[in-house]
Amino acid sequence: MTGERSLEWDIIISGAGAGGLTLASYLAGRGHRILVLDPRMGIGPIRRGELIQPLGLGILEELDLLEELWSLPHYRNESFRFLDGKGNLLMRSRYDSLGGRFPYAVSLEPHLLDGIMADRLKADPGVVFKFGCRYRSHRSGAEGITVEWEDAQGIRTARSSVLVADDGRRSGVRENGRFPGKVMTYKDSYLSWSFDLPSDAPPFLLEPEGRYFIGRGKIFFVFSVSPTRRYFLYMLKNGDRHVFDSRGTKGFLDEIEGWIPGLGNHLEASGLTDVTAVPEMRVMKVSLGNWTDGRVVLLGDAAHAMNPHVAQGRNQAMEDARVLAPILSGFLNGGARNPDLLKGYERFRRPVTESLHRLADEMTLVWNTSNPLVVPVRERVFRGIGRRSELEKKIVRTISGTSFQPLTAWDKFKALWYGAVH
Repeated sequence: MTGERSLEWDIIISGAGAGGLTLASYLAGRGHRILVLDPRMGIGPIRRGELIQPLGLGILEELDLLEELWSLPHYRNESFRFLDGKGNLLMRSRYDSLGGRFPYAVSLEPHLLDGIMADRLKADPGVVFKFGCRYRSHRSGAEGITVEWEDAQGIRTARSSVLVADDGRRSGVRENGRFPGKVMTYKDSYLSWSFDLPSDAPPFLLEPEGRYFIGRGKIFFVFSVSPTRRYFLYMLKNGDRHVFDSRGTKGFLDEIEGWIPGLGNHLEASGLTDVTAVPEMRVMKVSLGNWTDGRVVLLGDAAHAMNPHVAQGRNQAMEDARVLAPILSGFLNGGARNPDLLKGYERFRRPVTESLHRLADEMTLVWNTSNPLVVPVRERVFRGIGRRSELEKKIVRTISGTSFQPLTAWDKFKALWYGAVH
């Protein structure tokens, strides 16, 4: 084991995720010395798709990153279709009905955006990235936080005024700091895969609009991450990978064919020849008693990981960073004797994320069910929302991040009523 003399930083960010990169982007150029640690060897492809909601697009506009975003392979989603297990339309969620600066959500492969954010930050002399560095521990002292990590050369340490954790659902900083709260894993998991479509594919395969198939105990979501590249999520009921794998590749592809004819055959032709190779994504919920502890601050999934049904992971992490940045800057510029200043970030952000947690849990309970009594009621509610524009707009405003407007009990009754009218 080798050691290293402690170095001084204003901020150490553990994790170069969406929140950490956004925070560093807001603070860059303000004279702060920022060290970003990440266990990966670099930012590279992970065969995932991600949605940037209007909330996140507004943040990228503030950071003057929209032009770089538009230069990347991406797709602008003006709407998504929700269908039953047989492919019958239940409703459309239409961003273009909201108007505003961004009447769409942008989908892309997340490493592309992370890459351009990191490249811009590397040009700032106050920001240093260290990849291949795995966080080990931290301890608080009168002068700040001492952080210990491990790289190829051994154990190293550095000291900072503040430690910010953007190290994900299984946050090492959170665990080492013993933040009180609950971390749970949902019973249903998801398989995910991205793939290219040939230019001569039939129109029903090239159709770029996102499609969300919700059947009895079945969910299959496919959307575009570029004009010719797609990404899907497939719900693995009860997370039982053994049962899924035992069906074999043909069984899975035949099921996909039932939703989108031709897609199963194309997936096989494009390289999906072994279902055991399809990555599984466990879904977690992080609900904590506090996000700050003295000079240690959690953001993004480390603070409030939530179910992907609300499509808010990246966007809420970016909003964390937008709120935290001026508070953190003020703390460093004269407020460091009062760590309670950092709690202002938590007080502002917690009500939104707690509301999204409740919404995600409700959606999980209803969407993921295989209960034969609940499924037809769910489908009626979907159809009713699709027939009442004011209800649809509430849903889209909430998911877009522009305002939180969950359906009330009266709204749900109206949706159930209108969903029964033919």
